[in-house]
Amino acid sequence: MLDDAAVDELRRHWDEGWNGYHLDTIMAPFAADVVFSSPFVAKRTGDPQRTTIEGYDALRAYVADALRGVPGIRYTVDATYAGTDSIVILYTCHLPDGTDQPGADSMRVDDDGKVVEWRCHYSFAFVRAR
Repeated sequence: MLDDAAVDELRRHWDEGWNGYHLDTIMAPFAADVVFSSPFVAKRTGDPQRTTIEGYDALRAYVADALRGVPGIRYTVDATYAGTDSIVILYTCHLPDGTDQPGADSMRVDDDGKVVEWRCHYSFAFVRAR
């Protein structure tokens, strides 16, 4: 089971990294072999068949591109849930146009406390509109 400190650290990296547009903070908890999945991978990569990003370097490039692509967006962490080897962060995206959209990210960690799997989830309507 993840302890409170590990859960808080993952939440803090996510929250402070995205809201501060700080790539190093976002990427700090990720393992070299991380696998990332998001409904937006296909749109960001231009490959409609692609649903995942594999490996730290590829994820870092993807996140850097995402940070450049969402100027003015802010996030509020609404809740954090812990499992035996994972956390779920529920949040609200505050978009520059004034609309808010909920999201949920799940992160599974290895025995060293590094994130090896990161999955993003959004409402179907939000994904289709983007």
